[in-house]
Amino acid sequence: MTSADDFHGAGVLVTGAAKGIGAATAALFAEHGARVYPTDVDSVTGVASAAEYGAADRFRVLDVRDEDAWEAVVADMAADGASLQVLVNSAGAAIKAPLAETTLDGFRRMLELNLVGTFLGVRAAARHMRPGGAVVNISSLRGVLATAELGAYGASKFGVRALTRVAAIELADKGIRVNDVCPGSIDTEITAVPDFASDDMDSYVRSIPMQRRGSPTEVAEVIRFLADPRSSYITGVDLLVDGGTGAGVRTPKKNAESLT
Repeated sequence: MTSADDFHGAGVLVTGAAKGIGAATAALFAEHGARVYPTDVDSVTGVASAAEYGAADRFRVLDVRDEDAWEAVVADMAADGASLQVLVNSAGAAIKAPLAETTLDGFRRMLELNLVGTFLGVRAAARHMRPGGAVVNISSLRGVLATAELGAYGASKFGVRALTRVAAIELADKGIRVNDVCPGSIDTEITAVPDFASDDMDSYVRSIPMQRRGSPTEVAEVIRFLADPRSSYITGVDLLVDGGTGAGVRTPKKNAESLT
């Protein structure tokens, strides 16, 4: 059983909180009593989203690639009387292109946003979080299973997993746990860009053992579990939320007509 206020008063900072997994996560922590500080570069959507769970006044603009901005947000929380207890590094983006067609700027952008941004968040937690705190990073199933045309994205997300493990080891003595979640196909805006327009999503969904895409709230629930003190002996893990895709593959079967 979980209480509706099991994070009562906890200072929770969520990046990429305007949409998708970040928005669902921020809303879920607020539902469980946390004092949520949602952040994003999109202030219009971010404030509107935060208003839905009563945190519009705590929304902060944060470009996760800007180290000074990280320090400013954490200092702002402290000035507001909220210590950083939970950090969810959810900000991220994806590009899809073969390596031969991936621009250097595009590759660097993926590393800066998905990996450097997560590093700066982890570093802020290492400097300011008290014992008992928790960091949850968002990697991806594509940071576990290499996928064609997702070289830049996959490299950044594989990096998040490595960073998570190093941070878990280094921060264990401080009583801070660091884990990551690896979502599979989740129904968010991240793939609603021209790069992914040629993908046969119906066929892809049929390849998922559970035969459906996940929801942002399903990922948010896993993030909440990893931040909860009841998972106090879990650190340095990658938790896949992927409908079973990472478990392995099925052998394709011939259809009935081809057997006659």
